[in-house]
Amino acid sequence: MATPIHQRLREDVLASVFAPDEPLTEAKLTERYGASRTPVREALQRLEQDGLLERRGKAVVVRTHSAEEIIDIYESRIILEQAAASKAATKATLLDKRSLNALLLKMHHLDVEDGQLLAETNRTFHTQLWRATHSPSLISLLERLDQQVRRYSFTTLTYPGRWPAVLAAYTELLAAIDEGDAERAGEIAARHMTEALAIRLKMYAEDPRTL
Repeated sequence: MATPIHQRLREDVLASVFAPDEPLTEAKLTERYGASRTPVREALQRLEQDGLLERRGKAVVVRTHSAEEIIDIYESRIILEQAAASKAATKATLLDKRSLNALLLKMHHLDVEDGQLLAETNRTFHTQLWRATHSPSLISLLERLDQQVRRYSFTTLTYPGRWPAVLAAYTELLAAIDEGDAERAGEIAARHMTEALAIRLKMYAEDPRTL
C-alpha cells in the first residue's frame, strides 16, 4: 500500500518538480516532506522499482527515457490496451458503459487548444476503460506503464487532426464494447495506440525535445 510520502514524492516526480539530474537525497526529501528517513528511503526504492527514478552512482535521480525506451513502452502498451479493451467488452457492467459514454460526451466539448486538459481527460477515459475490465493485474500493469510517460509535457493529442481521430476511435470502441465484440474492441484499441506511437515519432522527428 502506498504511504503518504510515497504518494507525494510520486506526484512531484510526475509533475516534473525535480530536474532530471537533481540528486534526490534522503536529507533533502526528509526536510521537504517533514518525514523521517525510513519512509523516504522506502518511497525512493518503490519509485525506482516503478521505473520513475534511477541510480547514477550513489545518487538517485528522476529517470529520463531515450526514444528507443519510449517506443518500447508504447509497444507494450499497445498489447495491454488491446487486452483491456477485449476484456472490457465481456466484463463491463452497465454502469461502466454509462460512465464511459458520459465521459466521451464530455470530451466532445473540450477546448482542443488546451493540451493539459485533453491529456488529463484522455487519461481518465483510459483509466475508466481499464476499470471496466475488472482485472486488478491488468490495471496494475497499465498504470505502471502510464507512469512512464506522464511526466512528459508534450502530448500527441494536440497534433493537427489527432483529437477528432481520437474521438472517432473512442466512439467506435464503445460501440464494440456495448455489443460485446471483444475481438473488434481489441483491434480498435490496438490501432488507436499504434497511431499514437506513430504521431509521437513524428513529433520527435520534428523536435526531439518532445520526448
